[in-house]
Amino acid sequence: MKQSALLIFFLFSITGCATRYVDRSADYAKQNPESVKTTDIAHEAAHDVVVSGSSQELNSAPLTCLAVFPITAKESDLKGAESIRSALHAQLAPTGIRLVALQRVDAVIKMTDNSLGELNASVAKSIGCDTIMLGEVTERVSSQYGIYSEARAGANIKIIRASTGDVLWQGSHSAVIRGGGIPLGMVNVPLNVVFAGLNLYGDRDVWVVHDLARRVVSTIPGLIY
Repeated sequence: MKQSALLIFFLFSITGCATRYVDRSADYAKQNPESVKTTDIAHEAAHDVVVSGSSQELNSAPLTCLAVFPITAKESDLKGAESIRSALHAQLAPTGIRLVALQRVDAVIKMTDNSLGELNASVAKSIGCDTIMLGEVTERVSSQYGIYSEARAGANIKIIRASTGDVLWQGSHSAVIRGGGIPLGMVNVPLNVVFAGLNLYGDRDVWVVHDLARRVVSTIPGLIY
């Protein structure tokens, strides 16, 4: 009985846990020191934590427009970076903020001569929106370990005022969708192998990217859904 209880506990520990949101904004951290006690980023990523922080400027004056710039990534992760960017734009769409079309941003970036000055500021001026979203992919992997698999997507995202470079908000998260798990009996082994394999097919990559974008966007203050 004791072994079964331990097994069930271990099964739930690897298949998922509730998302925890950590606000690292200076004012919030001062008033709630216990909420920001965790500083190990690897630990936070493994335990489904969304870390964010916003400036006093953004808290007092919500965004009126936003342009989502390309997300940087290693060459092998460029497709994942574009999917994360599109997901962020999609999650921002129903918030009431004026969004600059991705195609418009890309066209202006392509036409802008970087030698004339800072690229971000020049592009922002051309598109008429001084607040821009930038980011980098921290992980984009799909792994299978026999009876267990996971699809994972992680990114560090920030919003800056392009004309000054001031960071208005930043957030980071690693979202994961798991399949399979520790079998409770030999009859479950084949089923868990199947579930672990199915987890890496179909729309799982889309789901995990939109989970990432949804959770990160939800921490931006002042958005109205």
